Amino acid sequence: MDTQTFHRIADQYLKPFFSGAELSDNFEVSTPRESCVALKDPCTIVFKLQQADKQRLVLRRSQPFEQPHAGVSEKKVVEAFLSVLRKVENAIGSSYEADILSTFQRRVVIEALFPQEAHQMGLLAIDQLAKWSTRLYEGRPVAASFGYVPGKPPVADLDLSKIAREDFSAVLSNGYDTILVLSDDGSLHGYEALQAPQNAPAFAPYRQSAIAHWATERRVALVLNRLGELLVFKEQKLIFARRSGQWHLLTHEPIITQISKPAEKAIRKAVYESCLDASFARTGACIGIVTSNNRTKWKALVPRTEDRLADQSSTKTRALVRMINGQSFQNLDRRMRMEILAIDGATLIDHDGHVLAAGAILKIPGGSESGGRRAAAKALSKLGVGVKVSADGGIAGFIDEIDTPKFLIM
Repeated sequence: MDTQTFHRIADQYLKPFFSGAELSDNFEVSTPRESCVALKDPCTIVFKLQQADKQRLVLRRSQPFEQPHAGVSEKKVVEAFLSVLRKVENAIGSSYEADILSTFQRRVVIEALFPQEAHQMGLLAIDQLAKWSTRLYEGRPVAASFGYVPGKPPVADLDLSKIAREDFSAVLSNGYDTILVLSDDGSLHGYEALQAPQNAPAFAPYRQSAIAHWATERRVALVLNRLGELLVFKEQKLIFARRSGQWHLLTHEPIITQISKPAEKAIRKAVYESCLDASFARTGACIGIVTSNNRTKWKALVPRTEDRLADQSSTKTRALVRMINGQSFQNLDRRMRMEILAIDGATLIDHDGHVLAAGAILKIPGGSESGGRRAAAKALSKLGVGVKVSADGGIAGFIDEIDTPKFLIM
């Protein structure tokens, strides 16, 4: 495959997996001894299609890539992309190219997630959920979930493709706490009703915590929610999400590191997981972390006393003080955090996690060229960290008043 074609396909079908990434127009010289995929530095991945290729593509972004590990990292997704591309290489440039590439990304997801013997099952499950995402059942969007357990024996004459032809199959699981269990070959092995875990997995939307908790010990859960989004869980984490037809890889620990302030990881982790919750609840959110050296400056950005919890000068603040009951943000129930963030306006916490303001109207200079939440997040970053969750679920974080986001998610 010529280098320009390789670049074009990587730009269209690999780069979008990684939020904030850019594919360089310049190639890097490579030797046959160098690996096809390498993490050159924390923010750069280089890759080539064949070992003998003399050039590698360069993929960069401002936020670090996850260090390679046994699970699904960015490096593994690049390796899966190359594996799938090698299998269809002969069709590139033919009249079938557009048809093959239109379903290319889902094959990359399957290659990264499942052992070879379960690839067909994974494709069948994803395609069925995608089909249900475009239809209604009794006037309501379909929500459903499939679970894969490796090594389960096949069940003759009861595979997913046969069941899915029947209309009733769309309501056999709910996408939240019930799941249809599939074998390697895609046959229906059983059904499980799941209990909400005592401690919800941090790196998954709260509403899917039961399913995320189930997805351990090599099990994989695939979910269609009522917004028509496809979510994939493994290792008790949300690994992939498909929104508006586009697949995204989520790697969580690097984002918590990028938040960088405050020092206490529990606070940074609570902010991250709450932004994830707001993203998939589609409530939107804007949250700021005020560092210790800005402990007196935040009030200039929140001029209304009725937004400041310590003043208790409004019904809102008195109610919130009673609800929070002296707890720090990181110790609040995730459902309460999600509901506080859903209040129109910004939520501010200090470097210890104390909630300073909620539903706050910020004093932002006029002439902002960005949307309201983005402008608010950038203004909050003057105090330390500002994060905005848009109505469509995208997340952007700003640090120290720098215009370029420190991290982007979906």
